[in-house]
Amino acid sequence: MSDDRIEEGLHAYAEHVQRTATVAPARTIRERAARRRTRRAAVAAFAAVLLAGFGIGLTLGRPGNETPAVPPVSISPRVLPSSSASSDVTRLEELGIDLNVGVLIDVADDGVDRFLEAGQGGVVDFTGTAKGDSTKMALRPAPTRARNEVWIAPPAWNECVTATSRTALTLQPCRVGDEAQTWRVVPAGDSGQFELEGRYGILHVDNGLLTGEGGRTGLQTIPFER
Repeated sequence: MSDDRIEEGLHAYAEHVQRTATVAPARTIRERAARRRTRRAAVAAFAAVLLAGFGIGLTLGRPGNETPAVPPVSISPRVLPSSSASSDVTRLEELGIDLNVGVLIDVADDGVDRFLEAGQGGVVDFTGTAKGDSTKMALRPAPTRARNEVWIAPPAWNECVTATSRTALTLQPCRVGDEAQTWRVVPAGDSGQFELEGRYGILHVDNGLLTGEGGRTGLQTIPFER
């Protein structure tokens, strides 16, 4: 191809561009720029929202930021009321009657297991046949000046066995000076057997139930941990 033809072609192309190209009005240019700024602002705002959400997710996912679990409420046994007075129980210890430790209080010499037991509703009788919290008792020196007097308090509750009549016992909060909760331990010989004498007299037991009279009166302590 000759140089003349190349030059003619370039001139023709330049004339075509000049005829078809038009400069956009200033208003159109400003509108286009405004739309670009709006799009950039929207993109930036959306990115900020995404980053904020991502940051919250990371914070919640970190160890130590979880909502702490509420621990179960534990119910502690009642604390026995204190007193400066304390019954002298030296003789009972000499006879082998277990004091201040967990024991089973058993009807003696009846050939079966009949343990003092705290049952439903706090009812207490001698129908227990197995070791457990309901039959685990403790004889503790009563807060009195008299000798051989005790409170009977199951360690699982730390309430006191209370006489409500000659034939009914129940668990109630221990109260200093309450005669219904104060039991005199009456030794029955030198074998460690004893009787329990309360506000309504000595306990009589027949087939695990209190009778008021008749039945058996001899009792014995058996170490709970034996």
